[in-house]
Amino acid sequence: MEETEILSKASSSSSIAKNTLYNILGNVIPIIFAIAFIPPLIDGLGTERFGVLSLAWMIVGYFSFFDFGIGRGLTKIVAERIGLNQKEEIARVFWSSVLLIIAISLIAAIIISFFIPSITNLFNISAKYQQETTDTFFLLAFSIPIVTTMSGLRGMLEAYQKFATINLLKVFFGAFTFLGPLLVLLISNSLFWIVVFLIFSRIVIWIFYLVQCFKVNSEIRSNIKFDLNAIKPVLRFSIWITIGNLIVPVIMYSDRFLIGVLISATAITFYVTPYELVTKLMMIPIALSGVLFPIFSASFFSNPESTKKIFLRGVKFTFLIMYPFVFFIITFAYEGINLWLGNEFATNSSLILQLLALGILMNSMSLIPNIFFQGIGKPKIPILINLVEFPVYIIAMWFSINNFGINGAAFTFMAMATIDAVSMYFFTSKMNHIKLHSQDFYLSLVLLVMGLIIPFSLNNIYLKSVYAIFFIIFFVITSWKYFLSEEEKSFIVLKLQFK
Repeated sequence: MEETEILSKASSSSSIAKNTLYNILGNVIPIIFAIAFIPPLIDGLGTERFGVLSLAWMIVGYFSFFDFGIGRGLTKIVAERIGLNQKEEIARVFWSSVLLIIAISLIAAIIISFFIPSITNLFNISAKYQQETTDTFFLLAFSIPIVTTMSGLRGMLEAYQKFATINLLKVFFGAFTFLGPLLVLLISNSLFWIVVFLIFSRIVIWIFYLVQCFKVNSEIRSNIKFDLNAIKPVLRFSIWITIGNLIVPVIMYSDRFLIGVLISATAITFYVTPYELVTKLMMIPIALSGVLFPIFSASFFSNPESTKKIFLRGVKFTFLIMYPFVFFIITFAYEGINLWLGNEFATNSSLILQLLALGILMNSMSLIPNIFFQGIGKPKIPILINLVEFPVYIIAMWFSINNFGINGAAFTFMAMATIDAVSMYFFTSKMNHIKLHSQDFYLSLVLLVMGLIIPFSLNNIYLKSVYAIFFIIFFVITSWKYFLSEEEKSFIVLKLQFK
């Protein structure tokens, strides 16, 4: 298939929706495997060994950091070359990126291996499992090149919009992450052999990724060489991604750290429980942004007006999909937590859940302009915004926790998420001349935001239910009339008729 054809098909509403669904399923199905297989794993391994296995899973997840944003940069540059129909450059960019990731990750593996005994001693592991844990961590260290280069292979497939393939492989790997240790337990309960199996399964998935890369671009089979000039655009992009990867986790976990320092571990529980629940909603905008990123990269230089149109559509549908979830969480926060965890949690955490839900809505809205800036080759804009916000956020979080406890932390999270979203859209509009919508749209948006605030003052379950019914009807009518274009309405009607 010609590259321009790939871009045209990927940019259609049906393809975006289908690829977003693939991304969501690719994240949800492994969670189902985890829920099903973790209890028998704990029974088979014992609590302490399972704890070490959990550490292994966590460490492997963090190893992807050692690609230093090159995988993301590869997606951007390859998608850009597809959009400009410069197919002959793709093989050089691909192999230069992958070979550089291999070199960096090998150096990282060697350095980390020297510190493994010290790292093992950091954890309070009983003496009989110390050597087994050390051996396991050595294995994990030398799996770094497999983990990191997989991000490059996946980046190549994302540029070619192969989200079905990517998520099918992700589901298989997710299944074997939990099913594999159970199979090994039939023979041995050694963590060493369990991790050997996990690394072997990752190598198999890696080979499948490479074969799929060969299928989307046959030139990369033979044109294997490192070209510094080819990789320079990738490196310029990846530097900013790496800075973002360093800042964002600190911002994400600072609230829990400060709560633990300034209040107590019990307070962390009342805060983290609703946080872990509501942040699962971010899977939806993350899935959508993962699809939009290569489209923005591919289309901006060849058709900037089309890119802006796709951006606006992404913003609208992110809001329209996320809003009902957030609305029902805010409206029935107390009842939901009471049913799930009991009255004590409902009393301490319901307001936190409401504030965090508002913050997650704002975070999901800021994700689209963030990805837009990355896609058009300006990743430094959202990173610079985050760098400015970072000290303000830490100071505000410290002050609010010190004076208002965990409710203050949740309010600060919500307020800073709102500031971040407003900043993102301000710079998107000013720098790229994107006008979001008409006055009617903004009026409708204000009314919908007010609709999220009113449930904070409602205490009666019946009153909440009546309010929810009438307001969701208002939401549907308003969305149809003021948010959707005639083209989008026709697309939805056709899909409904087809169903």
